[in-house]
Amino acid sequence: MVVYLSEEEIIEINRLSVEKAEEKHEVLRIDDIRFLLKFTEETFDEDSFRISLAYCVSIILLHPFLNGNHRTSIICSEHFLLKNDFTSFSTPKSDIELEKNRLEYEEKHNLERVFFYITCIENEGEKIKEIIKIMDSKYGALIENWLKENYR
Repeated sequence: MVVYLSEEEIIEINRLSVEKAEEKHEVLRIDDIRFLLKFTEETFDEDSFRISLAYCVSIILLHPFLNGNHRTSIICSEHFLLKNDFTSFSTPKSDIELEKNRLEYEEKHNLERVFFYITCIENEGEKIKEIIKIMDSKYGALIENWLKENYR
C-alpha cells in the first residue's frame, strides 16, 4: 500500500528548506498543493517512481510557494520514497549533479515559460495533461532516472 505525502508534510518541507536558506516561507497557492495531492493519489496506481516524479515535477510547475519550490520538489520526492520503504543511495555529488543537470536543461529549453503557462491553466484535466507531458519529456526522464539510480 502506497503512503502518500500530506499537505502538512509538503508545507513543512518547504518551511524547513527556506528556513535553512534564510528565505521567507509563504504558501502562495494552497489549492495547488491540494490539486497535487489529488493528482498523485488518483493518477499513478502504485508506481512509486512515477508518484515520486509527479511530486517533483508538479511542485516545480505549480510553484505553490514564494521561495524554495525546486528544493521542496526534490525533497518531497525523496521523502515520499523513504516513507514507502525505499533506501537512499544518493551522495552529495549525485545530488549536485542532478541539480546542475536540471537547471541547465530548464535554461536551455526555456522551461520557465512552460512552467508559467501551466500555472495559468484552470481546467484540471488540461493541467494534468501538461504535467504528464513534462513528466514524460527528457526533463522528466532525467529526474526519474536519477531517482531510480539512487533509491531501491
